[in-house]
Parts: sequence; C-alpha cells; structure tokens
Amino acid sequence: MEAQEKIEIPEITYQGDDKKLKERIFKFKAGSFRIAIFTIVGFVMGAYSHIYVSIGFFPVKLILAIPYKVSEAIYVSVIGTDGVPWQEGEYLFSTVFFPHSHIATFLAEICTAILISGAVYGALAYFTGDKRVFTMQRFVKFGALWCGAILLTIGGAYLVNAKAVYDNEHLRGEPHFTVYDSRGNGRGVGGGETGQRMKEYFYSELAEADIYRDYEEELPLGIVFNDVRCCVCRVNYEKMYLVTEQGKLYHISEEFAQIIRQYEEEGVILPGLPQSESAAEIIGRGEALPGGCRIPAGRQGGTFFGENITRHGQKVLALGRTGGTAG
Repeated sequence: MEAQEKIEIPEITYQGDDKKLKERIFKFKAGSFRIAIFTIVGFVMGAYSHIYVSIGFFPVKLILAIPYKVSEAIYVSVIGTDGVPWQEGEYLFSTVFFPHSHIATFLAEICTAILISGAVYGALAYFTGDKRVFTMQRFVKFGALWCGAILLTIGGAYLVNAKAVYDNEHLRGEPHFTVYDSRGNGRGVGGGETGQRMKEYFYSELAEADIYRDYEEELPLGIVFNDVRCCVCRVNYEKMYLVTEQGKLYHISEEFAQIIRQYEEEGVILPGLPQSESAAEIIGRGEALPGGCRIPAGRQGGTFFGENITRHGQKVLALGRTGGTAG
C-alpha cells in the first residue's frame, strides 16, 4: 500500500503580548553589559589598590583601600602568613604577605585584591539591575563563582609559598647573595665573575651537618633564588656553617666562609674583582634592593637598628630591637 497519510499540523498564532518579553530581554542584555563594565572597573581598581596609602584625596583613598584591606584581612588576620609588617628582632620584612615568595605575594597582594574588587563591583551592578531578571537565585550562582575563584587564588598562594619555603630550606635554585656585616652594612652580589665565584664556593662543599651553633658569631646572609624566592640565613664563618630560617644546618666550604670573614673585617667581597654597590648606597637613593626581599637590620654592640623605607608609600622597614645580643 503506497498510500501516504498526510499529517496536517494546525497553525496556531501566538495571541500573547510580547512587549514584556522583549523588555525583559532588553533589560537582561543591558544589565549584563553593566555588570561586565562594573567588573572590569573593579579589576582595575583592585590592581591598583595597593597604592591607596599614597593617595591624598580621601574618597579615592577609601575606595582603593577596600579590596586591599579585605585581602589583607584574609591572609594576615584570618588565616595568617609567615610575614608581618615588622617583627621584633633582627629581621625586618618588606611585605605583610609572603616574604619568601614573590609569586605568592603577587597572588595575595594583587590577584586576590583584583578578584575581590571585581566581585564587589559586579555585585553592586547586579543588585542595581531589574529584580525580575536578576533574581536572588541567579545571584547565588553568581556569588558562588566569585567565591570559587577567590578561594582557588588563596589556596594557590599558600601552595606556592609552601613550595618556596621548602625549596629555600633545601637551598635549591640559582642564588644571588647579599652579605651583611655585624654593623648592618650589606652588599649584594648578583651576576658577573664575583657572583659566579660565590656560587661555586657556596655549593662546592654544601652538605647537611650536625654542628653546635654559636649564635653570637652568626651573621645574616640574604639569598634570592631564581629571582622569585627569598630567605635570610645565618652564617658562622669560624665554624663554617650556615643555618636556614627554620634551623636546618649546612656545612659550607672554607672559601665561602672566607668571603663572609673578609666582608666582616675588610668590607670587601673577593678582593681584586669588581665590587657591587652596598645596600646602604642603594637604599640611600630610595631604590629597592635587588630581588625585593626583606633585609636584616644591622647589629652594633648588641644593638639592632633599622631604617624606615617606603614601599607603595607605606613605611615597611621599622626600628628593630635594641639591647641584647644576636640570636
């Protein structure tokens, strides 16, 4: 049977008024565009929130400070980090977030502030939209996405810092040194023949050791690994050992110990080779030390002293401890 049945579908004309539907679509597009613009503005404000202390006009200062202070509260007050604005003792930090890792500090200080600011400005645009289109149910999803992004960034910062601290304790990476004497003078050693010679001496006999520490004779040694990780170790050139921030002891070569001794006694590093500028000379010009790491305050007759250095318009190097001895 080749007969085919013809199915006819009745045509039904839409009788409703699509004016409200068109209006909602228009408001959704306009509201989404406004949220996107507000979010981008929030990103920009968050990226520059760390300069709020240098702004004189109070309303602008307040607006810029909000994302930075929220980020600071999360990392410093709520969770906590291994950095503080200033610490009593011989070490003075240049960051309130992660002094051991530039990358972790960037994630905390810049990226987290950017996301927080974007979330705040985006939420402001959301709540000023049409309540019939931008409902509370949709806002829950909107907020959950922002919370997820912020939490991932926070977790990433702590993971990066933990890896940095672990690598620092094992002295891994390409090092650049800043040698200090007992009077608080410091000299950075980067590349060139001097830096290469120091690296060779540093790793030539480096090995874990079980040595009784003589705190009185230890001198600070700043190390920047791969230009992104920082630590301040202590060196005793008499007993030829180095101790990390968490107390891990290493034996160092006689040649490297002699470099520390020469700088302490003569103020030079590897005589006959080009000498870099001292930390005091760099700071005196208002410039940051290479690597941007924290630096130790000096020691003079058992007294620690420091200087006030400005970072983002904020004093970050405070007066250290007076009286007592090193250790």
